[in-house]
Parts: sequence; structure tokens; C-alpha cells
Amino acid sequence: MPVYEFKCKQCQRITERIFRISECPGRIKCACGKMAKKVLSRGVVFTDNNVKWLESAKMNLPNDARYIKTRKEHWKYLKDHNLECIG
Repeated sequence: MPVYEFKCKQCQRITERIFRISECPGRIKCACGKMAKKVLSRGVVFTDNNVKWLESAKMNLPNDARYIKTRKEHWKYLKDHNLECIG
């Protein structure tokens, strides 16, 4: 199940909660007692953690990323699209 982030406008606290995709609410109650709104979390890209990491990593990205040829280009793409590499 995915982890969702909720940010309270009152106290600025970010709370993480796990929900099924079909059951995630738009708001939850914050520890301060006010309602916290669901916010867009950073994305994640998985790699196979081996020497041929680049080709497998690109398979998890949209078609507009197929131009990537180096690790530097890959990290720049992730940063520019607010993604994070795991693996």
C-alpha cells in the first residue's frame, strides 16, 4: 500500500499515512486538531541495482526520458521531475 503525505495549513506539520489507493481520503485530522490536506509526494523510480542499471531505470521512466545516456543525465532528469531513485 502507498504512503501518503498530508500537510496541516495551521501548524505546517507533514504527516505520513498508509492507505489503500481506493480508500485514501483527501484530508485527515492533524495532531494539532485541525485538518491536514493530502499533498503530492515525491515520486520513486526503482532500478535493478546491477551494472546495467541505466537501461532498466529508463524502462521505469516516461518515453520522454529515453534520450538519457549517462548517470548524470539520469540524475538530472529525476531531480527536474521531482523523482527519487531507489535501488
